[in-house]
Amino acid sequence: MTHIDCDIAVIGASLGGVMAAWQAAGEGRKVVLAAEFDWLGGQLTSQGVPPDEHPLIESGGASDSYRAMRAALRDLYLNHPEFSDNSVMTEGCNPGDGWVSRLCIEPRLAADYIEQLLAPLVGSGDLRIERGVRLLGARREGRRIVEVQLQDSADNAIGIRAAWFLDATDTGALIKAADLPYRLGKEAHAEFGEPDAPLEADRLDQQPVTMVMALRRTGSDNAVGAAPPDYGFWVRHALPHYDHLQFGENIPGSGRGQSVKLPLFGSGDTLDMWRYRRVVCAHNWQPPRREVSLVNWAQNDYGLHPLLDGPFGEAEVVRAARDLSLCLLHWLRTEAPRPDGALGYPELAPAPDVLGSADGLAQQVYVRESRRIVGLECLSQTDIALGAAGPVPTTLANSVGVAWYNLDIHPTCVSGHGVNARVRPFCLPLGSFIPRDCDNLIPACKNIGITHLVNACTRVHPAEWLIGEVAGLLAAFAMDSGRALADIHADPSLVRRFQTRLKAAGIPLSWNGAQLASLPHNSH
Repeated sequence: MTHIDCDIAVIGASLGGVMAAWQAAGEGRKVVLAAEFDWLGGQLTSQGVPPDEHPLIESGGASDSYRAMRAALRDLYLNHPEFSDNSVMTEGCNPGDGWVSRLCIEPRLAADYIEQLLAPLVGSGDLRIERGVRLLGARREGRRIVEVQLQDSADNAIGIRAAWFLDATDTGALIKAADLPYRLGKEAHAEFGEPDAPLEADRLDQQPVTMVMALRRTGSDNAVGAAPPDYGFWVRHALPHYDHLQFGENIPGSGRGQSVKLPLFGSGDTLDMWRYRRVVCAHNWQPPRREVSLVNWAQNDYGLHPLLDGPFGEAEVVRAARDLSLCLLHWLRTEAPRPDGALGYPELAPAPDVLGSADGLAQQVYVRESRRIVGLECLSQTDIALGAAGPVPTTLANSVGVAWYNLDIHPTCVSGHGVNARVRPFCLPLGSFIPRDCDNLIPACKNIGITHLVNACTRVHPAEWLIGEVAGLLAAFAMDSGRALADIHADPSLVRRFQTRLKAAGIPLSWNGAQLASLPHNSH
């Protein structure tokens, strides 16, 4: 076994993991970032999901580095001689002119940006990236993790010893490997009094996963092969608790059993599926380019079985999600209804170049829900619920950052519960980053101390990016101060010192009331 010693080991190159490593190495700490997939950056890159963001993202409510990333990617397009911003679906320059995000971009460009962001730290020797490795296990002695074991693509074992370990996996895999307690799935109503929590907890009632695929409208019919083996099942599959089939123009709406109907292709102000996550838009290029859309729809949400700790292993669930997306592609090319009465769009073809894969599917399944630490504090729906006064932001004396997104839950694996509800702009408490039962682990992805319901609001890009930054800076601050995380949490003067470090790093700790007042009353 090869051994690596460092100050801070970041396990998982998710969006949060990348930013944790960037901040910690920028503080002069020796950092190792363990990356399983070709592209660094998780949901923004290897999972193929354009940014999901809150209504104020154009003017605030995110860290300086996140906003710098958005500006740099826009400039990359605007400086291209063949690109012109003719986007109409959202405010600001939107390269793909999609309507789910104000920054529908090609994931490969985001992956390039991340590589360039980390390159100076790699060059200085402060950051070492171990690529193509997966987590094998962890060794814990009492309240401390002493070593994490990885395996590379050649089946070689790597042992990493560090003062601090950051779990930046999308699934909270290190929390489990270290045999620490964690939350998963739904908490019971009695635990936090959350209005939308069930009477009984259910760890298997998790949000579905999705294998995103990139499709290009080629302009001519393509050869369509045989149907995938599971096609017969999926083309007849009716969504539990809903009155429609998995494939079609219906998508779950804002309540259990409710749905809305969207056309596959639309025009003008009509919302449609193609422009939902379109990342290459013909009218933004001269000469026009063939359009590309990232298919992350309700139709390829895989919810038959939970990804984590369920009756089937994670690899099997990922394979099933992959098969579902391929079945949806076959349906789109052969049976999707057309306005002229014909069936199928054989001009649709996978776009491997967009996602850096051989088949046009994402390198990694999109994970909406993780195992979550049992922290010194747990943010619940009652903390962020929208009151009669509208989107009045929360305030916290120990805030380490801000987040905001709808309480957006895709129909879950057991109950089929789905909801898309407004919440208040809120703050993340320091205690949600501090495990109750371990002294040198910090969550850096979707795995902070939150409930299943709050996870629906913090799983998106600007929140995960900020969570990673906070985690990296917290590990560096703890090393500088020589104090335990629990001691920092309990000492207001240390909290203020850490908050000063966060603000210097461009992380906002509260919401701008004037910006909120400018929002339309019905804004989410």
